[in-house]
Amino acid sequence: MKRLKWGNVLVTAYLAVYLLFVLFPIVWLVLGSLKSRYEALLVPPKLIFRPTLLAFDKILSGGLLHVFGNSLTIGLSNVVLAMLLGIPAAYGLSRMRGSARNNISFWILSIRMAPAFGLVIPIYALMRGLHLLDTLPAVIVAHLTINLPLAVWLLLSYFDELPEDMEEAALIDGASRLQTLTRVILPLSGPMLVAVGLLVFVFSWNEFLFAFILTSSRAQTVPALIASLAGTMNFDWPLMSAISVAALVPAFVVVFFAQRSITEGLTMGAIK
Repeated sequence: MKRLKWGNVLVTAYLAVYLLFVLFPIVWLVLGSLKSRYEALLVPPKLIFRPTLLAFDKILSGGLLHVFGNSLTIGLSNVVLAMLLGIPAAYGLSRMRGSARNNISFWILSIRMAPAFGLVIPIYALMRGLHLLDTLPAVIVAHLTINLPLAVWLLLSYFDELPEDMEEAALIDGASRLQTLTRVILPLSGPMLVAVGLLVFVFSWNEFLFAFILTSSRAQTVPALIASLAGTMNFDWPLMSAISVAALVPAFVVVFFAQRSITEGLTMGAIK
């Protein structure tokens, strides 16, 4: 009993320290967004201050909302395209037999495992040649390069676990492969589809390197905007903190409302 009690104490202490480690940056960002520029740069920091919403007002009145719109458009476009392309690709690979399946699967995985710095230069050259720099399609395609392999691999592992008896019954009844996919497989894959879609959106929302290299003003995303503010001579820490806090909201909303679907989908799709 004593060992069990001390074990619970140690686990609780570890979780408390870990929670403090995770929450401290978020709390620091929120406090920084509520300070004036003078108070935000004080050393040592001022813990007691008069909160102000001036930094959030700058987002609304400074023409920065279009950046959040860009990130939202790019994220949702990636979800739609990753699903339209990833679902049939994953299903086809799942039902494929022979060495070709392993070769194609490994090739798709190698794209996801490739370092971003190795992909950004050819993508930049391609978009410059197509005159698509600083446009939403350029960032959408760049994000899809890394998000589509992720979607295919997650869906592939899930489709592999589904029993093929119902598919065979549908095929015997005269259904085509496309009808089997849309009427049998997809209705059974709801949690996994939600999980993959949300992960693709979050990864696209938080992606920095491609957006920073491919955009400058018109198609700028939230992470690229924060980096551009940090590189100016006029260092506005409260504004950067306010933008970061606003950028955290979608991720928190996704996790709060869809954590059950994410957990269920990823757990059911785990490779045994």
